[in-house]
Amino acid sequence: MVNMSTSISQEKVISPSQMKLKSRHSQIRRIPPSPKDRKANSNATASARSPRNDEVRSPRASTRRTSSSPRSSPAVHTPTSPKNEAVQKIEPVVQKPRDDDELQIDLQQQMLSSLKEPDASLKALLDVLTDSSATHHRRVNACGAIKTLTLKKSNQVPLVRTAGVVSSLNTVLCTVAATEEERTRCINALMQLCIPEENWKIVYLFPQTAEALARNMADKYPQIRYAACLSTSFLAKKNRKEMASNRILMYAIARVIEVDKNGNLEKKSAKDKKVLTAARLCSLKMLLHLSKERDVAFKLARMESITNALVTVANRMEKDANILCMATLTNLTRHPDNLNHLMFKVPKLALIFVTNVEGSDVECAKCALYALQNLSCDSNCRQELANTANLLGNVTKAAFKHDLPEQQLSALHTLKNLSDDPFNLVTMTNTPGCTATLLALANSSGNGMAQYLACDTLATLSHWLLTLSARKNTKLMGGDKDGGGGSESGAKRVEMGRRTFETSTYQMWT
Repeated sequence: MVNMSTSISQEKVISPSQMKLKSRHSQIRRIPPSPKDRKANSNATASARSPRNDEVRSPRASTRRTSSSPRSSPAVHTPTSPKNEAVQKIEPVVQKPRDDDELQIDLQQQMLSSLKEPDASLKALLDVLTDSSATHHRRVNACGAIKTLTLKKSNQVPLVRTAGVVSSLNTVLCTVAATEEERTRCINALMQLCIPEENWKIVYLFPQTAEALARNMADKYPQIRYAACLSTSFLAKKNRKEMASNRILMYAIARVIEVDKNGNLEKKSAKDKKVLTAARLCSLKMLLHLSKERDVAFKLARMESITNALVTVANRMEKDANILCMATLTNLTRHPDNLNHLMFKVPKLALIFVTNVEGSDVECAKCALYALQNLSCDSNCRQELANTANLLGNVTKAAFKHDLPEQQLSALHTLKNLSDDPFNLVTMTNTPGCTATLLALANSSGNGMAQYLACDTLATLSHWLLTLSARKNTKLMGGDKDGGGGSESGAKRVEMGRRTFETSTYQMWT
């Protein structure tokens, strides 16, 4: 026990004298300062915070508390005029989003910098293609040699990534003085390079590729035109937006579609006619592929050359080409911002759809009804559609085709959309068979959706009739004034538009 008591540290033991001394010190510290001391302290604080004679501090800097730690750096005060003491705010730098052209240029530069150098034999062939002093036979042989290299599948991907191959082909295709044989071999070589999916993006990134394709799509030789159209259709699968923005390329595609605009195909031989028709079919397939994307459809609808070409050749081509044409126009109506533009800026577009509704081809009729259904969704287009010749009549006939349920429902949707405009009430009721068809479908029990749409359309038309009749105004009826005498004796005020269920007779005996 003694050892435990002696182990206590002497520093923790406080004597009574030390406790009294500590209490005295604490009492002395808590004594409030005198008024003189307060004034002296305030003057010292003001002098310490006041700016120096050789510098001017901003109001914001004067309110800051500087840290006394060695890590804090002294504040730097920039001299400003006393009139402009506003605090300068540092605004964050906002980077603008880069547009598609800048991104395309960056991709092109990256691609060109990553190309590998050709070997000696290939470089000699490429030099012949770009050498203006080379003879015709040498250039033709060089074009043929490169075409032979592209026929091998294992060479197609490496050749595109070799410096000078695609650019040399584009140079020959863009040269006006190049002969038919040179252009034929170069466009066939470029077509072979466009077949692999790995090359679709990189080939279009080369300078002059779009120009080379556009020039040769308008070539007078059918084989060159077909090869250029086929090459473009390959590249369009991964370059939709870029191609839709290229007006020269779109104009060339429109010219290919209008190949028989003035009966030019009848002047060609059977072989050339077949090749030109195949080139047109290839271009229509490419346009259908481009129109399946929302942003591209918006651009195509405003390409006057494309829309006018499609309207011009509609119903004047072979069956497969007509289906592609109608499907492309239908895809353009899928964008809600295109409806007003297509209705009022593209002449005869609605007539083309009306003609195909009553046509013999089922697919073209279905596409036309889908397009009319989309156009009728825009409130600004409804009156124009209802006043189009034969539109309501052909749509009414399609609404009664029970053997084609897709066309029937699309036609009923179109009628329902048109009925939402009160100005179409007279037009629809005056159309022969429109009201009768709706009543027959409303009372049928076959297709439930068709019955619902017919009832909905009738209810909408009835609503407009009831709205026109129930105007809640009154009139004096039954007096001499009503009969033309001019007095109001015996007349009573009747509410107009109210159903009375009363019968009226003419001098009937009781």
